[in-house]
Amino acid sequence: MNESIQNNDWHLAAASLPPDLISEQYPTLIEWAYLRAEKSGTTIDHFLIQNELVSAELLYRALASILGAPFTLKRLPIPPHLNGQIILKAESCPLNENPNIPSFAIAPTGESFVTLLIAASIGAVQFNASNVIITTPQNLTESVRECCGRAIAEKAVNKIKYHAPQLSAHPAGIVGSITFTFFIFSFFLLSLTQPGFWNSAVFLLTLFPGIPSIALKALALRQQSFSNPLNYTLVDQDLPIYTILVPLYRERKIIFKLIERLKKIDYPKAKLDIKLLIEADDIETRLALISEQLPSRFDIVICPLMKPRTKPRALNVGLAYAKGDFIVVYDAEDEPDSDQLKKAATYFHHGGKKLGCVQAHLAIDNFADAWISRMFALEYAGLFDALLPGMSKARQPIPLGGTSNHFRRSILEACLAWDPWNVTEDADLGLRLARLGYETAVIDSTTWEEAPNTLKAWINQRTRWLKGWMQTAVVLVRPLGSNRPITPFTMRFQITVISLASITSAMFNPLIVFGLGWALASPSTSEPMSLIEIAQWNIAGLVLLCHCVVSYWTICVGTRQRGGKLYWWDGLSLPLYSLLKCFAAWRALWEFIVAPSHWRKTEHGHSRTSRRITTKTR
Repeated sequence: MNESIQNNDWHLAAASLPPDLISEQYPTLIEWAYLRAEKSGTTIDHFLIQNELVSAELLYRALASILGAPFTLKRLPIPPHLNGQIILKAESCPLNENPNIPSFAIAPTGESFVTLLIAASIGAVQFNASNVIITTPQNLTESVRECCGRAIAEKAVNKIKYHAPQLSAHPAGIVGSITFTFFIFSFFLLSLTQPGFWNSAVFLLTLFPGIPSIALKALALRQQSFSNPLNYTLVDQDLPIYTILVPLYRERKIIFKLIERLKKIDYPKAKLDIKLLIEADDIETRLALISEQLPSRFDIVICPLMKPRTKPRALNVGLAYAKGDFIVVYDAEDEPDSDQLKKAATYFHHGGKKLGCVQAHLAIDNFADAWISRMFALEYAGLFDALLPGMSKARQPIPLGGTSNHFRRSILEACLAWDPWNVTEDADLGLRLARLGYETAVIDSTTWEEAPNTLKAWINQRTRWLKGWMQTAVVLVRPLGSNRPITPFTMRFQITVISLASITSAMFNPLIVFGLGWALASPSTSEPMSLIEIAQWNIAGLVLLCHCVVSYWTICVGTRQRGGKLYWWDGLSLPLYSLLKCFAAWRALWEFIVAPSHWRKTEHGHSRTSRRITTKTR
């Protein structure tokens, strides 16, 4: 590049660098930045800005000076009829016709930025100052959001509704919901009025999905282990751009800790794109974020007010602005292992093109807060440290956890991302991935979470989860359509079993146990049962016993893997915990009828203890 560019035009940006960063070997900013960026597998603009060596304003002022074009940080007058996402991809846009301002604005990044510099260095590019204006990428993005943000959000949120309504829990599919609800209530009413029907119903419920569910869990536990760990990770140069989506709502209390945790992530800053997704009416959270003076790799995305008010809706809005080839979702209270993104990227690199998602282990930090948080922690240990790794190894469909699931962006978009009307969007998306022929794996990395520590908070959260499972079950019984791939019968059977078992076990298992106890304790003067009824109840009792054994086995294996300890009173507490699930399940059914997309918010920042010595009690 010519001397005028190296020594004259870059002094604005170079002046902000610490003197010791520019060595005698690389006396100019552009040479030093180019070599360092090349070594890390990125470009000079990303390297300088994301590592906070130069501000975006200084860098793009220097670029404008080199190109002989004006520079602005004012909001751009973008015509409202333009497609905002196309503008962001093109990194340029025409402006409203005004003789007093240039006709086009550009904010080149990456290879486009480097290409312009190289072209300028050989005199191969010239701009007419009355025609083109330079701005920063962030200013272009903010201008697009102000002008086209709602249109972008509506397109992202309604994509699954318009392109594949059979995969969505949108109220338009109310016929399936009514049918499901009618079946449940008819079953319950007949069970109360017709004892013979109750006996047969118990028998059928234990046969399907009870027995297949137990078989699948036992198979998973038999093959249980952490996913095969990779002994190395990709070097920085080979790591992809990664987008972190963090949906926030009324999280002012824990914003400081959240930002500190995200800053600890061990990943090249120039390849990290962190989207903090907040609701337009959540002023407190927005003010808390603004007060943090976030680095440039953090981007606050304001989600326009629209229905449904759910977490997956916000995730879809964030995905529309994501820059990464890979996407991960974290909740506000999460603390992932610092190298989790590197492990996930490495696993994707070696996992094949059909690997659409990897799920990290979730573990509870505040298990000692209360009895309910301890039971929650044991349940999580059984699920994420025992059952899901085994299901991954057995190549079974995996219902994802609500956080720390990493996606290959191309596959996530092919599956139409999250269903904003499903309140258990994680499990729904995990089973949809399997249904459309993609694979999910579990990686050996942990994210620490906060469990509900009051009964009210737990009931509300579990009600939402089980309502979402009902929505998922209704969606899964619909045909995919002729333009969708057909999964093998065994996979479809496993998906059906997983979706139905979580509902029926919560709703009916405690009732069946009660009915079995009542039958055994009934007075001898009552009408004796027939041989068929006796056989049905014996089979039901045996299946329930197997279910209890498998459930306890799962918790034992998971707790051992997590390094915890089980006590005798934990086993005695499981029946009570099951009764609470039963209450939440029937409450979920009522909400499924009257408010299917209502999101019961789980409040964070209330934990009182921590199992990690390095983390003080909050």
